[in-house]
Amino acid sequence: MSEVRSLLERLAEKQPGPLPTFTAIQILSVILYLGEVGVAGRKKISKALGIGEGAVRNILNRLRAAGLLETVRQGCRLSRGGLRLYRRLSRTLVKLGSLNIRLPWNYPENYCLRVKGKAAMIRRGLEQRDAAIRAGAEAVIILTYVNGNLHMPGVSNLSKEKPGFASEVVEAVKPEDGDVIIIAGGWRLVDARNGALAAAQTLL
Repeated sequence: MSEVRSLLERLAEKQPGPLPTFTAIQILSVILYLGEVGVAGRKKISKALGIGEGAVRNILNRLRAAGLLETVRQGCRLSRGGLRLYRRLSRTLVKLGSLNIRLPWNYPENYCLRVKGKAAMIRRGLEQRDAAIRAGAEAVIILTYVNGNLHMPGVSNLSKEKPGFASEVVEAVKPEDGDVIIIAGGWRLVDARNGALAAAQTLL
């Protein structure tokens, strides 16, 4: 297990008492969000990420105790250590959001992430799919881009077998050689996003 993944899971470990619980995926979401917006208060974070205010409060407290967060007049922001972690994450994770392409399901929402240079870690994508479903996604596609071809690992070379779909994905995502593409679907955007992040966390 990588240092980053281990850190996220340690931060999410349950503490004694009746405090609201939260997951490593929610912690990852907060770190990425604060890295993008700079400064935000608890209510803004809660609304943006679909996480209850009680859970957000405890995530922020956990991040602050770990030296990854600091409080300022307008809310909170990542500390130097938190920014280092964010930059490390952003070198690997590319958040693409919702894709406007045809997908093999009827769920109204989708969310896509590109994970740089991690194709060699994917066998059939089962670990990533399972993680996405546990996190709330209803469906997920795990793809790799290798030698100019889009693959569903262990299943097919989509560039040859479904060239229309493969071209749509490549045009929308613009992957580089060795990248993993995660597209999660769900009834709500927050569930699709959490699913995609959960799948990506297995590759960190």
